[in-house]
Amino acid sequence: AMADVKGNEGEPGVKEDVEMKRELNLFALVCMGVGGIVGAGIFVISGQAASAYAGPAVVLSFALAGACSLVYALCFAELSAMVPISGSAYTYTRVAFGRLPGFLIGWALVAEYLFAASAVSVGWSGYVRSLFRAMGYPIPDAFDDAPCRFGENHEFVTTGDIINLPAVLLIVFCTTVVGVGAKTSSTFTTVAVVIKICIIIVFAVAGAFFVKPENWEPFIPESPDGEFGHFGWTGVVRASSVIFFAYIGFDAITTAAAESKDPQNDIPAAIFWSLGISTVLYMAVALVMTGLAHYTLLGVPDPMVVAVMEGGPGLAWLAPFITVAVIVGLPGVVLVTMFAISRVLYTMANDGMLPELFKELHPTFFTPLYATILCGVVAGLIAGLFPIGVLAELVSVGTLFAFGMVCAGVIVLRHTQPDSHRPVVVPFSPFVPGLGVLLAIAQILFLPWTAWVRMGLWMIGGLMLWFAYGSRGQDSEVSYDRVE
Repeated sequence: AMADVKGNEGEPGVKEDVEMKRELNLFALVCMGVGGIVGAGIFVISGQAASAYAGPAVVLSFALAGACSLVYALCFAELSAMVPISGSAYTYTRVAFGRLPGFLIGWALVAEYLFAASAVSVGWSGYVRSLFRAMGYPIPDAFDDAPCRFGENHEFVTTGDIINLPAVLLIVFCTTVVGVGAKTSSTFTTVAVVIKICIIIVFAVAGAFFVKPENWEPFIPESPDGEFGHFGWTGVVRASSVIFFAYIGFDAITTAAAESKDPQNDIPAAIFWSLGISTVLYMAVALVMTGLAHYTLLGVPDPMVVAVMEGGPGLAWLAPFITVAVIVGLPGVVLVTMFAISRVLYTMANDGMLPELFKELHPTFFTPLYATILCGVVAGLIAGLFPIGVLAELVSVGTLFAFGMVCAGVIVLRHTQPDSHRPVVVPFSPFVPGLGVLLAIAQILFLPWTAWVRMGLWMIGGLMLWFAYGSRGQDSEVSYDRVE
């Protein structure tokens, strides 16, 4: 079963490329990738991973997650150049393994992007609360946090809040921008990326002069109770699995193939550029942040602000700039993830796996109208009702599941489609993509068991949807050699 990008009028893939505007160049795609990657992972999750799992060695966790991402990125680059249409891991899995595996990966991507957008919105809300509190206008308690959380033993605990209103409002704003079109989304993302990177570089350079080396000792804290994944080397690996959530932006680039001017060349290049830039920034910030403040102080919604305040009066001036950078920059991450999920739903609907409603385009903006609205409603509810820790774990499970299947898809297509044109080739295949499969499995196993259970329930829901609707569709035997 092949995804259709070169066939007769009326076939699924052709409609996508005829009606969606090709407006994105390499620079815009790199900004989309960096905008999607550099976000809550560096501003929020980095501190929580340091305080709960790895200590100062969280910098090694970022390096490990970046190395794993490079393996996954090589596989994404080969398939995105070979099958240059929207859909990301869903499309590649469908081409390699067929409809049902493709649908399940598409469903996992829906979870990845939905929970990612919601998690980043919750992280953004924490900085907004700090800003309003500093200005003397605190947000009412009932509307500044999720109404529930999970305790240390994973028990359900109510907080007394009604809804995380700032997080919901951010989702509404980003949904509106995505609905207006790819060019508008790209422009907003570019501005957000420039602001974020400038502040991150200033933080890393200025903060380096105020670090206290004693905060890095011990660099890899020993587990106080011997618990697996709680500090020590197992904690470093578990932290890399949790913060892997921070690297998902590069695969969001592949969902923009139908709106890229030169998808076969620009999308693989954008993947590598965005991943390289983001990994360097992550490691620099993690090293400086844990040097400024002891890792036990960083398990807060705004760890970078805590770090600069711990740096003393000579660095405290940077705190409001970091807050502004987060408030302006994190919406770019939400924007990229909302863009990605709407395009995945659109592509799945084009392939007959979801109702045709999801492939209807807005007559003026040429964007998937109903898919975008549905994403906004569901993501807004999730962001308003759940804490960031639970959401980040779910994002990581869905992401790693999809990435493992993409790596396996490279191996399968080398055998089933050996003569297809591959502008980008993964070296040392099948060993490198095979390593990607093993890495994905290992990282999933290092996540808390509760994340497996929640993701399992999500996938069961996907199977019910498949048998109710997705299994009725039919494949078309067509070529995917190039996009017209």
